[in-house]
Amino acid sequence: MSRGLIPTHAGDDSDGKIWGIEGVNILFILAGLLLSLGLVLMLARNHPLIVTVGGGGMPFLLITTYVFALRQGKAKAYDSDLLETLFIGTGWSAPTQQSHNPLFFHAST
Repeated sequence: MSRGLIPTHAGDDSDGKIWGIEGVNILFILAGLLLSLGLVLMLARNHPLIVTVGGGGMPFLLITTYVFALRQGKAKAYDSDLLETLFIGTGWSAPTQQSHNPLFFHAST
């Protein structure tokens, strides 16, 4: 007799998708959209249309570029590791000295 397949959903650690955008990334994009909308409304009173639309669209453009370049479809901490490597140089490397006891963070000699 054959046993039936039992779905265990092993490895299903996805945060879900909305319109093809993973998990919390949609919140970043919506926050950029709200920032852009607020900036457009503030700039609309005293500036020409090209400045209003160009300057107001910047937060949305920058945050959307960040999401699709460094977060969407990448490993969980890819963006923070890459930025830490670019600015500090230690993103993917192990600490040079580790303590023997994990509860105390001091360099062992």
